[in-house]
Amino acid sequence: MTPGLPPRSRTPRWGLLEYRSGAGALIVAVALLLTGCTQQIQGTAVTAAGSGPAPTVGDGECAEVSAPLADIPTKGAREPQLRIPIPAGWERNSMMDSQVIRYAIVAPRLATGRFAPNAVVTLESVRGVPPAETVFDENRSNLVQLMGASNLSTESNTTCGFPSETTDYTAPAMGPAPERPIIMHAVVASTGTITYLATLTIQAATDDDRAYQDDAQQIVDGFQVLLQ
Repeated sequence: MTPGLPPRSRTPRWGLLEYRSGAGALIVAVALLLTGCTQQIQGTAVTAAGSGPAPTVGDGECAEVSAPLADIPTKGAREPQLRIPIPAGWERNSMMDSQVIRYAIVAPRLATGRFAPNAVVTLESVRGVPPAETVFDENRSNLVQLMGASNLSTESNTTCGFPSETTDYTAPAMGPAPERPIIMHAVVASTGTITYLATLTIQAATDDDRAYQDDAQQIVDGFQVLLQ
């Protein structure tokens, strides 16, 4: 049975959408981890050198990686453009796409038994400009309170000039999915009136595979959030 999304929050502090990004992405990632199925969709790929769509705000501050980038479709003209590196052997999976779950890729070639590594991208928004650290704190808190995450270790950084952080943590066993290591990269970008929280969640049954480690690092390093 596919795990359900986490329950709606009745009293969000900053009005973030009902499916809190980090926790919601973890649930979706579990479903993809277990199935490893590949419902492929052709994406718009751009090279790491930057050919493709016209530059947007923050484009020049993004890290470059060797994997081609895919433009993640937006659901509104004012939304930021998100881009994700797709290393060789990773495939698009649209099974869980929704208003919050924007993109997912899986790596069947790195599967261990029934468990396929995957990366899930979410996007939420809130009116106003809450401090980035407050948004990050709440997102991490939800991982612990809603999902039972443990052993959190967070590193602050920037993504395309926006404040971001990368959190490594341990997710509890969920059904047949074992306890496993997770990487969550979160980015906060504000237009001045609306604040967006983008999260990238990457997981595998185990992280001791060097190919997976290299791919995961490239996906995190090359993830882009660009204001239109």
